[in-house]
Amino acid sequence: MLAVVNARILTVSAGVIPSGAVLVDDAGRIAAVGERVDVPEGTEMIDAGGRTLTPGLVDGFSRLGLINEGLGWAGSDADESTDPNTAHVRALDGLYPFDRGIAEAHTGGVTTVHVVPGGSNVLAGQALAIKLRRAVAADDLVLRHPTGVAAGLGERPKAAYGGEKRMPATRMGVAAVLREALVKAQEYDPGKERDLRCEALLPVLRGELPLLVEAHRADDIVTALRIGREFRIRITLLGATEGHLVADLIAEAGAAVAAGPSLAARGRQETRDVGFHLPLALHRHGVPTAIVTGHPQLDQLYLNVAAALAVREGLMPEEALRAVTLTPAEILGVADRVGSIAPGRDADLVLWDGDPLELTTRVAWTMVEGRVVYMDDDRGSAHGGWGHDGREGPEPGRPCGEVNGR
Repeated sequence: MLAVVNARILTVSAGVIPSGAVLVDDAGRIAAVGERVDVPEGTEMIDAGGRTLTPGLVDGFSRLGLINEGLGWAGSDADESTDPNTAHVRALDGLYPFDRGIAEAHTGGVTTVHVVPGGSNVLAGQALAIKLRRAVAADDLVLRHPTGVAAGLGERPKAAYGGEKRMPATRMGVAAVLREALVKAQEYDPGKERDLRCEALLPVLRGELPLLVEAHRADDIVTALRIGREFRIRITLLGATEGHLVADLIAEAGAAVAAGPSLAARGRQETRDVGFHLPLALHRHGVPTAIVTGHPQLDQLYLNVAAALAVREGLMPEEALRAVTLTPAEILGVADRVGSIAPGRDADLVLWDGDPLELTTRVAWTMVEGRVVYMDDDRGSAHGGWGHDGREGPEPGRPCGEVNGR
């Protein structure tokens, strides 16, 4: 076992412990947390030195592992832009566990990521939540699979297929393609010839998984909500740039939002009004809202920076921290594992040398399931000792006692 002591603990789920400890069992789970914790004899001790301890950050929308850093075309596997409906493709099958972005994410305290395929397609495939462990197989990263089926409305499907004189070429066509696929899945008879596209949509139609709709313009957001009502399916909005204009409708529909990336280029008409006002507007209407990077649009390691900029626009700090920890975990259905510091949760912990929502603050160390995956003992190293593609460097995580040199 190990214990992190003398820490200012932001539990997220149960307030702040000004000076406390976290006990971690040998399975990498949190055994106890509080001002006073009984620490068994022989437990490895990590002195936090009064610094701030938070849960590992959770990014609710990313293409980490699908668009690999430094690999160009060869490492671009997020967008199967060959057919408007590729609901049957799985992000897991394109996930590269050696993406150097995983190691860089650790330097920003990110330990869980929602990997979503797509961009060009109306139905883009099945998303998954991954834990940023050290692994050689993508399967070893899986936290939950699938988390939903990704869809896209607006400019990008139009641009991808309209230019080829194929449907969809208009927003009407995009909505029609989506409806047609859902109707076909409703009528699907698995006893006849198998259709993997229909099979992928069945959990969505049964209410077991949400449809993850990337939509930015207000009218596209409303279209997503309309289709959700028609088919009585759950909608999680990705991006939602103009969500502040229809926040009341989003709340009425019971949809969740992965808001962002807000620190990104305004390269398209539908994202020209992107900004950090969105999380506050949605929060005021009671919409479950995660702040996200949309990596690589905003590099994964800057998730806490995105949360900090939302605070600058009026969001309360505790809500901003929740938006990059517990709220995305709840949206993804993994809050029993990650997103808070509580007994029974995974020991995904981050020690900061200051306020996590201050731009000058650095991560001192990042822990995944009780093992240190990054330590800021060399500020000249951007990758925590990992190799250029993640395949070189130290063993898969250091025992936590080594933080103190033991």
